[in-house]
Amino acid sequence: MVIVGAGASGLMAALMASQSGAKVTVIEKGGDFSAPNGMYVSGPFAVGTDVLQSKEGGTTLTVDDAFHHVMEYSHWTPNPALIRRCLEESKNAVAQLQQVGYTFEEKNFRFETPFIGEKGGFHYITKTNAERVEMWERVLADQDIDLQFKTSAVSLVTDEAGAVTGVNCTAGKTKVTYQAKAVILASGGFLGNRDLQQRFLGTRKLNAARGDESICTGDGILAAEAVGAALTKTFGYCPCEYGGTHAGAKRPAMQDKFDQNTAFKFGLYGCMLVDAEGNRFINEGLLCDYPMSYGSEQILVNSPWYAVVDQAYVDAMKTQGLYEYTTAKGANEKNWFIGNYFKGRVLENLDADIQEGIEEGWCFKADTVEELAAHFGLKGLPASVERYNDFCAAGADDDFNASPWYLSPVATPPFYVTENEPSAWSTFGGLRTDVNCNVVRAADQQPIPGLYAVGTDAGSLFYSPYYDIPGFCYGLCIDSGYIAGIEAAAYAQAK
Repeated sequence: MVIVGAGASGLMAALMASQSGAKVTVIEKGGDFSAPNGMYVSGPFAVGTDVLQSKEGGTTLTVDDAFHHVMEYSHWTPNPALIRRCLEESKNAVAQLQQVGYTFEEKNFRFETPFIGEKGGFHYITKTNAERVEMWERVLADQDIDLQFKTSAVSLVTDEAGAVTGVNCTAGKTKVTYQAKAVILASGGFLGNRDLQQRFLGTRKLNAARGDESICTGDGILAAEAVGAALTKTFGYCPCEYGGTHAGAKRPAMQDKFDQNTAFKFGLYGCMLVDAEGNRFINEGLLCDYPMSYGSEQILVNSPWYAVVDQAYVDAMKTQGLYEYTTAKGANEKNWFIGNYFKGRVLENLDADIQEGIEEGWCFKADTVEELAAHFGLKGLPASVERYNDFCAAGADDDFNASPWYLSPVATPPFYVTENEPSAWSTFGGLRTDVNCNVVRAADQQPIPGLYAVGTDAGSLFYSPYYDIPGFCYGLCIDSGYIAGIEAAAYAQAK
């Protein structure tokens, strides 16, 4: 059996297939374990684990709770049977990671989520990235799983009946074909392929949250499509929640660090946001409170988007920070769940960061709003600012119902605008699969023998915008890997 990709879903699939009796080869495009996202994630969502059972007071979370919430949130867009099976198997996937050596702590995420307190569900990984690599190296060796780095999938091999029987690859300048009774695609989506971004998401502006260009270029999706695989209609992305980015910036907001350019925080801090025409397009508070779910779709379709602030706001962020500034306007622990995350996070280096942004071309400073508008071609900005300032004075947003504490007037010169592009940990959407993670044909919706898709290549798992449950993408990755590894091994052994 060949598995394409050594991320979270690919490694879980390899482990389960090997334990089920299959001889497994994993090919990974990157040069080592630092390439896939799977070694860096915070943790999975899961139901029924011993971690949840042993938490203080236990847990009342059930598969039904999670299933019904997810399906209602997604308007029943993903494959319901597969979603339910993933949730049912999630405890087993977490147990497998525990056998690998992972340890977990159940905790609330910084966003307000459906399952907190007595329910729980988010499993924070307490092992470091280096420890995770060491554990997987040991387990793969113990299981005699062959892992080939710097090897890229190019196309699938099929027999006369259309069954998948191998993978054509390149390893450097060498062409290699791996024959296999089953192939599992876990290549991690298409974040690094701007052409596929345009095709599936309608933009070429989505950047990789980890920096540089992602090595996930849709290899698995394209290879499967070439042999007749069906694609799902839902494509989306798992957004970076730490600020805007820009292709021209040396220090874009990426991970949870404040040593990057803090002027990018404006893009997700709840201040006035406008589109390329200079018009507001969203309840800005959604991008602060729910940057990975409710707020994410609009910044993708309106990329680049622009944050507009005045000197008073800049001064407040430099001296008070978002927590003090926002709580002074009426936010509190009951109505602003995320607020505690911002305590003590004052943007002390903001002046230098703004100047850096000006020099790099994604930030602009002017004495009038009209000058701001002219610089980036935001024709509607003066009228938008006037209307927005009226809302600020009234304490009520008649257009999008942003909370009063997110209404920050643009009134004290000089004025600032930052041009923001979105970034992502991964894309999702792609191949349609059945409840066994078996890829189906476009022609007749029947399973393609020997071909499986997991993780972010498996479009039947996902919805756009991203789910409002922390760790759900990673959870689906390990759950689908768990299912596909067992199913593919059974198929291969039956041949």
